[in-house]
Amino acid sequence: MNLSVEPTFSDLSLIAVPRATVGNSVRSPEEFHALLAREQFCSDRNEHEFSLLAFHERTGAVEAEHLVQVLTRRVRQIDEIGWLDPRRIGVLLPYTSSSGAKTLAEDICRMMAGSPPKYTIYTYPGRGLPAEGGRPPGVPNAMRSSASRAEGSSAAEAGPKETSVRCSEWPDGLFADRIPVWKRAIDIVGALVGLVCLSPLLLLTAIVIKTVSPGPAFLKQKRPGRHGKMFTIWKFRTMRVDADVTAHENHLNNLITGDRPLTKLDAKRDPRIFPFGHIIRRCYIDELPQLINVLRGEMSLVGPRPCMPYEVQEYKLWQMRRFDAVPGMTGLWQVSGKNKTTYKEMIRLDITYARRSSFLLDVRILLKTVPSILGEVIDALPHRQVSGNLPERH
Repeated sequence: MNLSVEPTFSDLSLIAVPRATVGNSVRSPEEFHALLAREQFCSDRNEHEFSLLAFHERTGAVEAEHLVQVLTRRVRQIDEIGWLDPRRIGVLLPYTSSSGAKTLAEDICRMMAGSPPKYTIYTYPGRGLPAEGGRPPGVPNAMRSSASRAEGSSAAEAGPKETSVRCSEWPDGLFADRIPVWKRAIDIVGALVGLVCLSPLLLLTAIVIKTVSPGPAFLKQKRPGRHGKMFTIWKFRTMRVDADVTAHENHLNNLITGDRPLTKLDAKRDPRIFPFGHIIRRCYIDELPQLINVLRGEMSLVGPRPCMPYEVQEYKLWQMRRFDAVPGMTGLWQVSGKNKTTYKEMIRLDITYARRSSFLLDVRILLKTVPSILGEVIDALPHRQVSGNLPERH
């Protein structure tokens, strides 16, 4: 999408806002962005959508003051008005769809008499206005925006132009952040050390797989990564080449809709798994080739587990937030009692990580990963009750 006015939010400290001209009814950039972050958190938790209406003020302080006066008379008590940057005034509209935001924007343009402003509507995580060209396959369509020009005597004369955007195309610094340098450095060093140190185990596993089952040792599949970008994931194959995935799709759908503890088809002695496959899977050896994905930047050592493409089709809109983070080999869910959680609880833990990711959090998760795996292996021994965990990902 190509909006004609898209200033960035990279340096709010340099913003000089003419606050004196608009009184106390307009939030500062810092306050307004904090309100946006809080509303996003509430949206994820309560599964409601909200809209952000951004008016592009281009002519000066007098026009900005007029716009704020009109907004103050028109908006609800729960709405918030604030500065996004020196040239844009935003209106935060809780519990408002894109169509509701569009109605408000058109009313504002009519009330502005002969100088209706240009505006942009962002809706989170709503379906937004009709998209041009439809939804790209495999890409979560969690966020949309619509851009409208109102340059004549009325907004209706100009006619709105409707487009759609993915979450990664929101203004920089609003919701989508860049991957920290420290995280990428840890991934590169960790992946290189892991591939070198574990190379004998990787070679032995490949030999075992080739010996007990005809076909390739590695399994490569398409998975949605950060912001829905598809990538090819690497795993050791643990099932027959002709294994039917229908049973897994049905099992996963039951877990998503049933709100029950996550269980694996392995716990029922899945007949599709060849000899030694259960051991490879139980010890998570099948996941080790994903160090290649980490080295390539498609995955991280820490992050939400990459899901299946057909799994995304069952997602609710708020659950798309897990794609804000780079998918990982381990994560907050894995070290937070994963086999005792439901599918919805897993998604919430993934979203919590995406929101609160930090160097110390990654270190804590990495340190807890090995003890968590050992605990699951012990629980899976014949004298212990079989534990469930992440649904089988082929």
